Amino acid sequence: MSRAGLASRARDLGGRGAARAAAVLLLAAVAGAGGCGEGPRGPAAAASAPTAATRVVTDCAGAKVTLPATVGRIVTTAPGLTSLVIALGHGAALVGVSDQDPRTGALADLPRLPVYPSVPAESVAVLEPDLVLVDQVLSGRDAAALRARFPQTFVTDASQTLDRLRETFLRVADALGRPRLGQELATELDDARRRHRVAGRPRVLVLGQVEPLPPYAIGPRGLLGDMVASVGGENVAWDLGLPSGPIASEVVLARRPQWILHTGGTFPDALRTAWASVPAVAEGRIADVGADDFMQGGPRTARALARLAELLGGARAPR
Repeated sequence: MSRAGLASRARDLGGRGAARAAAVLLLAAVAGAGGCGEGPRGPAAAASAPTAATRVVTDCAGAKVTLPATVGRIVTTAPGLTSLVIALGHGAALVGVSDQDPRTGALADLPRLPVYPSVPAESVAVLEPDLVLVDQVLSGRDAAALRARFPQTFVTDASQTLDRLRETFLRVADALGRPRLGQELATELDDARRRHRVAGRPRVLVLGQVEPLPPYAIGPRGLLGDMVASVGGENVAWDLGLPSGPIASEVVLARRPQWILHTGGTFPDALRTAWASVPAVAEGRIADVGADDFMQGGPRTARALARLAELLGGARAPR
């Protein structure tokens, strides 16, 4: 999702921290939100066959979803979900994607669905889907209305933690009848989490907003915060208490992060001056991690973990 779209969505989700941090929605867990782990786990528990023509699967909110035996028309509402459908071999079944998806390649001519302020049911209806994929963080509040109109609405949970992303792989793959491919994606993510580590537990400040000031930090509970922890970094906003929120310069100066990661834009000169004594600033270790691979949980997250470990293990940020 574009940063402008995320900022608008943040305002509607409420909370001053969320409203100010455009990139945080894809990175931060919604307090109290249920996850993939709350329903029955795995294909054996998630699927049954009440008739020859339909199957029942369990989505990441624990809801039972009845689907046709073969899913042939899919609508996605977030770019990460589009990438997942393609990785699971069902790209040809896409009949509509979000207005935030790239207009390139096979997606160039597909109908676009606006996702702010809500996913419009009428626009979905025109596409006659037999599976509608929504993200629990970005579109969770739309799920009930969509499900009432389209019982094939399937809630995913790819934006909160690596564990929930893994479960999303398995559940969506089960819904599409591709459990083997889902397991391959889960295994690739597991391997990346084991293999890609950085020595020395570097102190990392992750910023979801750098302008306007004050800067907003991302806490350890969101996807990018979980990625930092997975590769062995220490989030200096460990006690933020919120998915995101303002961080005082006094805290930054006291905790002396060795790396500053921000989710796009130009790091402001005002912060370079105010934080000149912080090792990350003094030693040139400020990096933009606003690319989709870091911002959106999906099939490329395993590779993003490898790049994150390489970045935090380096002496300076790449030019």
